[in-house]
Amino acid sequence: MKFMIIFWTLYMLVFCIPFPIFIYMMTSEITTEPRNTPALSYVYLGFSLLVWLYVLLFFIKNLFINTFKEKNTITYIAQNGIPREAEIISYKLIKYDARKNINIIHIVLSFKNLSNIQIRHEMMFYDTKPQEKRFDVGKTVKVLLNPDTSKEPYFILSGVQTRFKIKNMILRIVFVVFMIVYVMGLYSYFYIRESFDFGWRFLTFMHPIIFSGVMFLLTILVYKQIVGKFVKNKKEERILFAGRNAQAQIISVSQTGLTVNDQPQLLFQVSFKDFKGIEHITVYKKIVRLLDLASVPQHGTIEILYDQNNPKKITIPVV
Repeated sequence: MKFMIIFWTLYMLVFCIPFPIFIYMMTSEITTEPRNTPALSYVYLGFSLLVWLYVLLFFIKNLFINTFKEKNTITYIAQNGIPREAEIISYKLIKYDARKNINIIHIVLSFKNLSNIQIRHEMMFYDTKPQEKRFDVGKTVKVLLNPDTSKEPYFILSGVQTRFKIKNMILRIVFVVFMIVYVMGLYSYFYIRESFDFGWRFLTFMHPIIFSGVMFLLTILVYKQIVGKFVKNKKEERILFAGRNAQAQIISVSQTGLTVNDQPQLLFQVSFKDFKGIEHITVYKKIVRLLDLASVPQHGTIEILYDQNNPKKITIPVV
């Protein structure tokens, strides 16, 4: 995660700021004549303002608003969460920080969801007391489920404490302030340098005022495409915690040919009736451990969870 943050930050600071300005300075000459009509210049100006407004709001929303919302949700769960006993069925040490005596660990928990259906869920977090060995395989921990499944996270470990890292918040504030100052400076500098009493008629699509914003916009869109791959998992996770349960008839089970970390992906085709008595046939793809492959049922019934608003969307909590 830290690598991705550093990568995208460096990418934006190189290709979205100096690169458009450098290309413009190298390829364009200052002219005292207007480059377009008044109407077109205002079209360009309006377009640039919309792009920069979207870019700035995106950063403010993702760096501050979403962070405060998540903290408030965690506080809500800590006060109103539905308790469950969770068994630790898998433990993996990712990294040990000797200076802080903290483990970064990955565990798999087994517990009952809001519908009292046994599910498994993976999570990675900081273990601040590794000497207590609280998360060894076979031990149980208390989790709190979020009663409001329209908001994330859907559960937390009981006793979890949240606080903002001052250093991280300062860096976020500095970045947003830098972006605002950069945008204001971009408009001011080039207007003074190139307007020549013709207003904004010096603007073109490749002008840094526009092109720099477009580069930021494209970077954000690429970022959303990457993050979008995880949105599907989030939707499935919501079904895992809030979906209705049903007994589904297995129609077929086959391997898709795709493997993730050498674990095969299976395609389940099932039929089931929702709580209204309407029958549905749908498919579901699931990564299964090699050790569990032989125990995967090929016929009969299997427990599923489905989205009551869209019953075609299902998940199989345990295979």
